[in-house]
Amino acid sequence: MGETRPSTGVVAHHKKPMRKLDYRGSGQSHRHHPQPRHDDDDDEREVVLELQEYDHHDQLSRWEDRDVPGPPRPPRPRGGVLQLRVRNRHSRSNVSLADRLELQGEDEATLRELLVSLQKQVSVMSSNLSAKLDELQRGDRHLETTVALHEIRTQLQELTRSVESCQSEVCEVKRDMVAIRSELDTVQQVKEEIEELREYVDRLEEHTHRRKLRLLQQGLTFFLCYAIGAAVLGMLQFGYNTGVINAPEQNIENFMKDVYKNRYNEDLSEETVKLLYSVGVSIFAIGGMLGGFSGGLIANRFGRKGGLLLNNVMGVGGACLMGFAKIANSYELLFLGRFIIGVNCGLNTSLVPMYITEIAPLNLRGGLGTLNQLAVTIGLLLSQVLGIEQILGTDDGWPLLLGLAVCPAVLQLVLLPMCPESPRYLLMTKHWEEEARKALQRLRASSQVEEDIEEMRAEERAQSAEASISMTELICSPTLRQPLFIGILMQLSQQLSGINAVFYYSTELFISSGLTGESAKFATIGIGVIMFFMTLVSIPMMDKTGRRTLHLYGLGGMFIFSIFITISFLIKEFFGYVQEMIDWMSYLSVVSTLGFVVFFAVGPGSIPWMITAELFSQGPRPAAMSIAVLVNWMANFLVGIVFPTMKTHLENYTFLPFSVLLAIFWIFTYRQVPETKNKTFEEISAIFRHGGDR
Repeated sequence: MGETRPSTGVVAHHKKPMRKLDYRGSGQSHRHHPQPRHDDDDDEREVVLELQEYDHHDQLSRWEDRDVPGPPRPPRPRGGVLQLRVRNRHSRSNVSLADRLELQGEDEATLRELLVSLQKQVSVMSSNLSAKLDELQRGDRHLETTVALHEIRTQLQELTRSVESCQSEVCEVKRDMVAIRSELDTVQQVKEEIEELREYVDRLEEHTHRRKLRLLQQGLTFFLCYAIGAAVLGMLQFGYNTGVINAPEQNIENFMKDVYKNRYNEDLSEETVKLLYSVGVSIFAIGGMLGGFSGGLIANRFGRKGGLLLNNVMGVGGACLMGFAKIANSYELLFLGRFIIGVNCGLNTSLVPMYITEIAPLNLRGGLGTLNQLAVTIGLLLSQVLGIEQILGTDDGWPLLLGLAVCPAVLQLVLLPMCPESPRYLLMTKHWEEEARKALQRLRASSQVEEDIEEMRAEERAQSAEASISMTELICSPTLRQPLFIGILMQLSQQLSGINAVFYYSTELFISSGLTGESAKFATIGIGVIMFFMTLVSIPMMDKTGRRTLHLYGLGGMFIFSIFITISFLIKEFFGYVQEMIDWMSYLSVVSTLGFVVFFAVGPGSIPWMITAELFSQGPRPAAMSIAVLVNWMANFLVGIVFPTMKTHLENYTFLPFSVLLAIFWIFTYRQVPETKNKTFEEISAIFRHGGDR
C-alpha cells in the first residue's frame, strides 16, 4: 500500500436518529445511505470531530488582540498544523411522537450497521492520526503542534469550568424550585385555612347579627322598671342636694351670723359670710369627689346593688346632721352634714349609672340611662319648689328642707333589697352563672335568656385580659387610654359648661338681671320644670337620634345662649338709665338662661353619665367610672368655688369663659366621640381596639 498523505481533516458525524455517518480522511469517504425518508426536519444533535490544518500564527494574533498571554511566537513556517474541534449542531423538529415511535424499529437495524462502520472509520482515523503525529514529530512543526494543543487544552478547561458553573447553577435552581414548591404548598394550605376562617367568621357574624336582633326586640318588664326606679332614687338624692342650697341662701347666711354673734359677741362681715356660705356649697363637691373616686372599689367589693345599700347609711346620716344643725346651733354641723351627703351623692353618681347600664336591654339602654338625669331634674325641681318662702324657704323651715334628703335614702333602703344584683357583675366578676341566669330571668320576665348570657360571654372573651384592672393599669393601657380620655372630657363638658353656675346662683343671677327676689325664685323653679320636661323629651330621642348627635345639639345650643346671656348683661349696662330697656333685658336674660338649661337637658345633662359606662367593658368599667366621676366632682367644686370670684371680676362677661369651653367641647365631641347607639359593649370596645371609623 503506497504512502498516503494526511487529508485536511477527519470528521465523524453522530446524529439522532442516525441517518448518515460521514468520514473524511486519507482522501477517502465512506458513506452509508439508508432508504430515503421524509424526516429531514427531525431533531438532530451532531457531534463533529475534525483534524484540520491550523495556522498557529493566526491563533497567536488572536491572543494578542485579547491581551491574553500565550507562548512565544516561533518562526512562521509554511503550511499549517492540525486542530481537534468539537462542534454541536441542533435543529428544531416538527415530527410528532407517533412518527418517531414508528421509525424506531428501522433505526435499530441501521444503528448496528453504523456502529460497525464507525469502528472501521475510528481505526482508520487512529492510524492516520498516528502517522500525522509521527510526521509532525519528525518535522520542524513541533512548536505549532504544541501551540495548537495548548489552545485545545485551554478551550477544554474553559468548557469544563463553564459546564461546572452551569451544573452548580442548575443545582441552585433545582433547590430554589423545591423551596418555591414548598412555599406554594404552604401558601395553598394557608389559603385554605383563611377560607375556612372566613366561612367561620361569616357564620359567626350571622349568628351575632341574629342574636343582636333578638336583643333589640326585648322590651320593658314590670320588674325591670321596679329595679330601675329603685336605683334612680340615688340620682334623685344627688339632684335634690345639688339644688337645695340655692333658695335658702339668705336664711343660711343669717343663721351663720346669729351663731357667730352668740359665740363671740361680734358681727360677721359680709365677705366672711359669703366665704362661709361658699364653703357650705363647695364642701358638698369635696365629699362627692371622695365618694365618686371610691365608687369603683365599692362596686367590685360589694356589688352594684350592695354598694347602693351601704351608701344609703351615709345618706341618712348626712341628712340628719344637716336637719339638726340649727337645733345644735352649729354651722360646723351643717358643713359636716353637707360633706357626708356629698360622699353619698358621689357614690350614687358612680354606682347608679353602672347598675342601670348593666341591667338594661340593649335597645333600651339609652332611654333608661336618661332616667338618671330625669331623677336629677326631679330632685332639683323638688328642692326649688320646697325652697320658696311659702313652703320651707324661711328661717324656721330651711333645716327641715335640708333634712328631707333622708327620704330618698330611706325609700331606697326599703325598695332595693327586692332588686336583683347586676347579672354582669354576677357572671363576669363573680363567675356565678346560675345566679346571673336567675337575675336575668326576673328582669326579662322570661326563661329564655341565652342571648343575654351569650352576649356577656362574648364580652368576657373579648376583654379576658382586662378581667380585673386597677386605675393605674387603666391609665397606662394603650387600648383604654382613648376611651378614658373621652369619658373625662365628656364629664368636663357637663360641669364646665356653666350649668352649675346656674344651679347654685340662679336666684342671684336673676336678681342681678333686674328681677325681684320673689320673681327670681319662681324663675329658678322654672329652670327645674323645663329641665324635667326636656329630659322626658330626650328619653325616646336617645335611642333614635343617638348619644353623640344629641350631645352636639346640646353643646351647640348652650354655646349660642351663653352668648345671648352675655349680650343681655352688656345691653342692660349700656341702657341702664332706660327703665323700659331694663325690663326688656331682664326678660331676655331669663329666656336666655332657660334656653341654656333646655339644651343642657337635651345632651350634656344625661349623656356623660351614660356614655362613660358604655365606653368600657366589665373589667375596666368600675375603675373608669371612678376616675370620670372624680373629675366630674372636681370640676363641680371648681365652678362652685370660683364662680363668685369670676362674677366679681368679670361682671358682665362672666359667661364668656364658658362659651369658649363649650366651643372646644363641641369640636372634641365632633372629632373624637363615637356613636354607641344600639351597640353591644363588645362592639364599642372593638372601635378603640381596631381604630374603627367613628
